[in-house]
Amino acid sequence: MEKQKIDYRQDLNDEQYNVVTTGEGPCLVLAGAGSGKTRTLAYRVAYLLEQGVHPGRILLLTFTNKAAKEMLTRIDGLLDGATKGLWGGTFHSIGNKILRIYGKHLDIPVNFNILDEDDAKDLAKAAYALVAIPDDKQFPKADLIRKIISLASNLSLPVEEVVSDRFSYIEEDYIPTIVEIAGHYQRKKRQSNAMDYDDLLLEWRRLLQQSSEVRERLADQFQYILVDEYQDTNSIQSELVKLLAGDRQNVLVVGDDSQSIYSFRGADVNNILSFPEFFPGARVFRLENNYRSTPEILDLANSSITLNSKKFHKELKPQKASKNKPILAGLDDGYKQAEFICRRLDNLSDDGLSWSKMAVLFRAHFQSLELEMELN
Repeated sequence: MEKQKIDYRQDLNDEQYNVVTTGEGPCLVLAGAGSGKTRTLAYRVAYLLEQGVHPGRILLLTFTNKAAKEMLTRIDGLLDGATKGLWGGTFHSIGNKILRIYGKHLDIPVNFNILDEDDAKDLAKAAYALVAIPDDKQFPKADLIRKIISLASNLSLPVEEVVSDRFSYIEEDYIPTIVEIAGHYQRKKRQSNAMDYDDLLLEWRRLLQQSSEVRERLADQFQYILVDEYQDTNSIQSELVKLLAGDRQNVLVVGDDSQSIYSFRGADVNNILSFPEFFPGARVFRLENNYRSTPEILDLANSSITLNSKKFHKELKPQKASKNKPILAGLDDGYKQAEFICRRLDNLSDDGLSWSKMAVLFRAHFQSLELEMELN
């Protein structure tokens, strides 16, 4: 066998090295924040390639296109372009690729169109226009109904159930009209030979469920399946992984149950919490060495995590030197928060700190308005 190009023992810490070199069979990698998750996944794929696994027999599923590109670029950098033929990308992009090849088993035309988010919103507005809308300002707009339809798809639940459970502020009397709009939306897609992003997952799952020939062929092809950000998968994505695992069960998923934030899009943290139940005999690895944060920040994070009612135990260990304690400020509202931040910035400037060395981070775009006004 050709000598390995990568010195894995030199490049990885002990936790990462164990995952990369011994991650056979079903494996759950609990990767704490800043613990080198992407590095570990990239090196795991590189290790498989150096062991002689053909790139076309590796399936690497990621949460975003950016993550997929970064991962493949890293592997190419390690092995001089060895990823050619590797199946790497988001669930949606891989679903699209598989449906183009095998969709004929479901009578899906190979030339189907894909609706991006703007196209899907326009189609929802067209469906909205076909229905007698109640003369009431409280009736949800087309954009919200599109989100409801999408969430129902990702949760595999009826639209009416999603409205009742997740959008309880919507009047119950409106539900039949919303269901009617959803029906027009689905029909318009079929008439246009189009799929939205949710359909790529739904139809891929249906293909694996209904065609044993395709399911067995893909399970045989993908000798190794690796999944990034598993805490952010929804029930459909989790089921796709199980259907593809076949008899080998060579599934390695990486994630952190403490970082699941996309439940509003249908993500289900129980996918990662229940992984050992779905894959009996699964090995659990922990990446706990944190290279990003100071000990004081990690102490606060570890203390917060202990309050989670359902969790895997892990303790983030700092690799950075000690610095200042984080400050927790309890404030009444967004305006008080903006005022506090600006006063703090002003004080730091008075103390001689350059403005270019200050940054303000916020969780969502809508939170920036009060801050921008206060800064002005």
